[in-house]
Parts: sequence; structure tokens; C-alpha cells
Amino acid sequence: MISYTLLEFDTLNSTSDFLKENHSYFPHMTMIRANYQSKGRGQFDRTWTSNKNENIMFSILLKEIDVKRVGNVKLWILESLITFINSNGINCYFKEPNDIYVEDQKLCGILIETQTSKDIYDYVVVGIGININQENFDNLPATSFKNILKSKQDLKKLFAKLVNILIKDYERYHI
Repeated sequence: MISYTLLEFDTLNSTSDFLKENHSYFPHMTMIRANYQSKGRGQFDRTWTSNKNENIMFSILLKEIDVKRVGNVKLWILESLITFINSNGINCYFKEPNDIYVEDQKLCGILIETQTSKDIYDYVVVGIGININQENFDNLPATSFKNILKSKQDLKKLFAKLVNILIKDYERYHI
């Protein structure tokens, strides 16, 4: 099983931005989690708003990935996230380009960013935000584990479970 590094912060501007700015200091498979992101974002620089201490927000740094394998990264992340969500009794589906939905409401967003040198990505940063205990989304079509399951969830236990699934599934995708 692949080893990984996990760093947790109370507040960051963005877990993905932190990894992109500091990628040279961290090894392959570094995960950065924050209780709150002051400038969380999704695709096309859309804002990702999340209440403090209510959701899972983290990014994964992958290094020296062959450009031909970046599709495997997306498959690995998607299938691991769907396995994780389904294992908690929630039926979900992937909606292009980078979201996981329950019925017609967004539960999870994924953002994959890269920097390349010829045929090898210097880094691939995968940002993931999962709505866990947040109940209100300012009239956005979004939901959370708490809204679906009708009970508050343990963020630390859920995050540990997700990391275990990601690490276990990693090898199958030949990244």
C-alpha cells in the first residue's frame, strides 16, 4: 500500500492553492485538509463556500505523473468517492465535469489542476469538497450527509474512512 503524508490546518485560503504554491516541499501523495477555506474554489474559479468545521475539504498532491495516466487519476478519485458515499448509505452519481450529486443536488465537488513539463506532470493537485454537516446553502442546489441522513456526522471518522478508501484503491489505477 502506498504511503502518504497528511497535514491538517484550521484555516487556509485554499488547500489546492497551498499545495500548488508549495509542491516542491512535499512528497507524492501529500494530503492537506482544512477546517475552513477562506478562498475555496471550484472549476472556472467559481467560489466554493463552506461553513467552518462542517465539511470535508482537502487536496491531494501527486507528483511526476505521466500525462497519459491523468485520466486514471480522475477515475481513481471518482470511484473512491462514490464508494465512500455509497458506503454511508447515500446513493449518488457523477455529473460532468466534476461533481457528485444526490438526486438534483450537489454533494461533492472535485477540481483537478496540473502543471506539466513535456510528458510528465510536475504535479497534479486534486481538490475535494464534500458537504457533510452544513444544512443551508443559500438557495444553491446542494445537500449534505446531514440533510440526507437526518443526523450530525463525525467529520474525523468520515475523513479517516475516505482516506483509507483512497489509499486502498490507488494501486488499482496504475497512476
